[in-house]
Amino acid sequence: MAQPREAGWTSTACPLCSLNCGLEVRPENGRLAKIRGDKQHPLSEGYLCQKAARLDYYQNHERRLRHPLRRRPDGSFERIDWDTAINEVAARLKAVRDEHGGHAIAYYGGGGQGNHLGGAYAVPFRAALETPYVYNALAQEKTGDFWVNGKLFGRQTCHLTEEIHHADYAIILGANPWQAHGIPKAREVLRAFKKDPNRTLVVVDPRRTVTAEYADIHLQVRPGTDAFLMTAMLGTMIQESLENRAFLDEHTVGFDELREQLHHVPVNEYAERAGCDPAVVRKIASDFARARAGCTRHDLGLEQSLHSTLNTYLEKLLALIPGHFGKPGTINLHTQFAPLVGHSKETAPKTRVTGMRQISKFYPPNVLPSEIDTDHPERLRALFVDSGNPLQTAADTHACRRAFKKLDLLVVVDVAMTETAEAADYILPGPTQLEKTEATFFTLSFPTNYFHVRRPVLKAPQGDDTLPEPEIYRRLLVALSEIPDRFPLLERAARWHMKRPSLGIFPKALGLTIARNPKWKRYAATILYATLGKALPDRAESAAVLWGTCQFYAKRYPEQVRRTGLSGGSSAALGEALFQRIMHTDTAIPISTHTHDEVWQLVLHEDGKIHLAIPEMLTELAALAAEPVEREDAASFPFILAAGERRAYNANQIYRDPAWRKSDRDGALRIHPEDATNLGLSDGDRVRCESAVGAVEVAIERDDAMRPGCLSLPHGFGMQYPDADGRLRQNGAAINELTESRRCDPLARTPWHKYVPVRLARLGGREV
Repeated sequence: MAQPREAGWTSTACPLCSLNCGLEVRPENGRLAKIRGDKQHPLSEGYLCQKAARLDYYQNHERRLRHPLRRRPDGSFERIDWDTAINEVAARLKAVRDEHGGHAIAYYGGGGQGNHLGGAYAVPFRAALETPYVYNALAQEKTGDFWVNGKLFGRQTCHLTEEIHHADYAIILGANPWQAHGIPKAREVLRAFKKDPNRTLVVVDPRRTVTAEYADIHLQVRPGTDAFLMTAMLGTMIQESLENRAFLDEHTVGFDELREQLHHVPVNEYAERAGCDPAVVRKIASDFARARAGCTRHDLGLEQSLHSTLNTYLEKLLALIPGHFGKPGTINLHTQFAPLVGHSKETAPKTRVTGMRQISKFYPPNVLPSEIDTDHPERLRALFVDSGNPLQTAADTHACRRAFKKLDLLVVVDVAMTETAEAADYILPGPTQLEKTEATFFTLSFPTNYFHVRRPVLKAPQGDDTLPEPEIYRRLLVALSEIPDRFPLLERAARWHMKRPSLGIFPKALGLTIARNPKWKRYAATILYATLGKALPDRAESAAVLWGTCQFYAKRYPEQVRRTGLSGGSSAALGEALFQRIMHTDTAIPISTHTHDEVWQLVLHEDGKIHLAIPEMLTELAALAAEPVEREDAASFPFILAAGERRAYNANQIYRDPAWRKSDRDGALRIHPEDATNLGLSDGDRVRCESAVGAVEVAIERDDAMRPGCLSLPHGFGMQYPDADGRLRQNGAAINELTESRRCDPLARTPWHKYVPVRLARLGGREV
């Protein structure tokens, strides 16, 4: 049972990564005077990193948006009222939809990092616009992985989580949990591996990261060769008969086809190509296959490098072939309270210009500029951006900038004046995540899963004229004449429901209302917000959509929900009990508990088995043998840049004030000392880093943790921020000035941010 909070302290959660660790904050005069880990949070248990401790820099900075803005003909912005903003935006969107069709409108974002409730209400808005086109950061990073999950487990909504804290042997590929986290209490987990001689940690990374320093074995792989390394490991498992045949026969199909291909892999050749000792690679494969509980973990180092989709397939095979699945300490599927992604069938709509397939109901930002910057009659003409900054975060900033200038309409919803907002026709400001009720749908735990509604901990500053995203979407639907402004009978039923939920008055009234107005079914989330939301206490209107989510979740997993201590004879009563627990607890709460045997209920192929042989992946796997060793552009661009390294004081676009950083203030370009010496460079020297599409100017930092020939730059820099005199300055390098949209995975169009060929030139013109 939760204990009373110390006077002056209130609970919330960190929005900086998918773990959303519990926090306690002490507000004073509109600021977060103190921040500490919440020991009552059942997952993070008081864990806190240095990034979360700086959240006041998100809340209070000079680029906060305070009121709606409209662009004047001369390019400047003017303040307007909300009625004007909503009516004009709705009218212009309707004009594009009616003249060109919904496919001429695209939507980008939909609940940025940490604020997912707003995204739930964007779904009805997109339905009104009749657009299938949703672009976001997930589709720039993860859709290849989602596609592979769909093929292996039955649907792209299937998602794996790692029980690394219970593993005997763990392999981390292309990830740096010490800085990026991604697993609960990551630093404690790494320390535990380091201290236990009976556990083994292997890290695969071109750079000797802090995570690698905690490892028993660090494979300093050559950039872009992860597929060769993993194929060598898989080949070892097959050629040395290390597969778990009992597991494979009972739970999978397609193994024989996969085995035939892996049986002929030249293990030594592939290991050497990856820059690794074949004997070490063979030993890792053998020991991992024989481990009692083996676990793999990957991140963007695999997903944004060469062979990105294939990489995610091979990483899963590393665990599946030895049977490290469905047991404690292995990889497992998990439930999702409200799935962040959907499932796209092969018949899902493709984009009109590039013909890009939909994956997980999303489209990759990599194709967005080409869908706009064209004379194609069915090109995109309007773009609605919510909690996203594609002009800064999507690959190939130059292409995005050119394309956005050709839009008939660009609307941005955000809390800050981002680079994308600067280019907008209308800017609709929202309150910060600390000023409203919020939540994330990163429910990624197994066997027990958790969910956390965060209450407002601060009030918006006096004079601010902002609206939460659900209210913006409600008003737009009203202005589009899709729903009425009020639902008086439902509002009354909602008030009765909050007093006597067991009577079921509100569900019955809602069902009758939608039955009489079938068109409103697709706007159900917004109707919940406009009715039940008004009956929720403590500024919790945005949480109304969770009532429906609880009903669906309890109906799907009734026994697992009851294991958390809830009771309810019917699924409706159980869903109501879950909703009430969520709304009356100020930290994360358990929403379900599965057993490991039940993981097979989450495999969604009709036969209940994992389908190992994916034809597209086997074709790409076979093609590795013919891949050239040397790059054609190696002479012109001798270095490989990893764009977007995680460091101690860089985060995503949520932090705009550079003063939050205690170190690495400008985001130095890291280079191996040997390379720096050969170029006559010393720490602090400024260079021009050039790719095929652009250049940035940066200071260098010699770092012997780098592999020779490799460079790295962090993400989260390159943003405009006023200096002490009020003049806008750019802090550090904007890495997407260097990335190129055409350099991407052929299937998912994931950009190869971790493999950008570049060269260096001294400032002043002399090439080095």
